[in-house]
Amino acid sequence: MTSHPYSYDHLPVINYPHHPAYGTAFPKPSLGDRVAALAKFASGFAIIAARLVADYEHLPRPKDRSNKVAELIRRSPTYLGLIATQKLRRLMRRPAEPVTAAGTSVLNTLNLDGIAGLRLPAEQLGRVRDLLSPHYRTLEARLAQKTPDQRHFDETRLWLDKDVCPEVYAYFNQLAAELGVIEASAYLGRPVAIAHVVPQINDPNDAFWSNHFSDVGVADSPCDYCHVDATYNLLKFIIYVSEVGPDNGPFTYVRGTHRASRNFWDGLIRRANDYAGLSWTKPQSRRLFNAFPKFLQRKAAFVLTCRLATNMPTLSSATNGA
Repeated sequence: MTSHPYSYDHLPVINYPHHPAYGTAFPKPSLGDRVAALAKFASGFAIIAARLVADYEHLPRPKDRSNKVAELIRRSPTYLGLIATQKLRRLMRRPAEPVTAAGTSVLNTLNLDGIAGLRLPAEQLGRVRDLLSPHYRTLEARLAQKTPDQRHFDETRLWLDKDVCPEVYAYFNQLAAELGVIEASAYLGRPVAIAHVVPQINDPNDAFWSNHFSDVGVADSPCDYCHVDATYNLLKFIIYVSEVGPDNGPFTYVRGTHRASRNFWDGLIRRANDYAGLSWTKPQSRRLFNAFPKFLQRKAAFVLTCRLATNMPTLSSATNGA
C-alpha cells in the first residue's frame, strides 16, 4: 500500500510525443499511419462499446473458446434474452446496506480506498487449496510444455466453468459472504455474486511484462504493468494460495485511484486502445499509437519513464483504478 492515497482527480496522462520509446523513436507519422491508427482505434472502440452495452463481463463465457464469435452468433437469442433480463434486474433491484460488522468494514474501506485487504483463517485457505489443487495441476502441466519466453499471459490462467465446477463456485460464494464481500455489494450499486473463478500461476521467469523497449535501448520502468482493467462494473476478489510478500510480486494498488478513474470518456479511450491492441509495446503497435492525435494517446496499461515514475505513488495494477 502507498503511505498516502492518490490525491489527483485524473489518471496520469503521459507525454508520449517526448517519450524515448514513442515520439522520439519514430519518424513523423505519415497519412497512412494516421488512417491505420484511427481504423484500429475504431475497431477497439466498437468492441468495448458493445461489451459495455451488453454488460459482457456478467454473461456466461462461450463454451467453444476456439470459435468464440461463431458460438456467440449461434447462441445470440439466448444472450439477447440474458442481456435484457440483466438490464431489467439492475433497474429494479438495489443492494441492501450491510448488516454485519465485516460487511460494513469492507464497504467503508472500498468507498475510501477502492481496495480492501483481508486475511483468511488457515481452515478457509486450506479449503481453497483443496478445491483448486486439481486445476493448478492442469495449469502446471500446460505451462511445462513451453519455456517461459514462449508463454502467453492467457496461458497462465484457467477459467473454470460454473456448470462443470459447481462446488467451487458454491464455496467461493459462501466464503465471500462470510468475509463481508457480498454485503459490500452496495459499492457497485447492485447485488453481487461470484461470476468467474480463475486459478492463475505467476512465474518470476515469465517474460511477457519485460523488455518492452529493447529495440530502442530503453529500460523497463519501475511502474511496468501499472494499468486500468479493461473490464467494467466488477469487483476483483483475489486469494493467494501461497505465501506472498513485498519481495515476490504482491498485487499492488494505488489507494484512491478508483475516484480518479471515473471519467467516462477517458476510461473508454484507454479501454478501446487496449482492445485494439494499441496498449501493446511491440514496435508496430507503438508506431501506430504514435500516429494518434494527442487526446487519443491514452492507454489502459501505462508506460512511464523512470523520471516520471519518481513523482508518482507506487504504481502497479488495479480494478478500475491504477
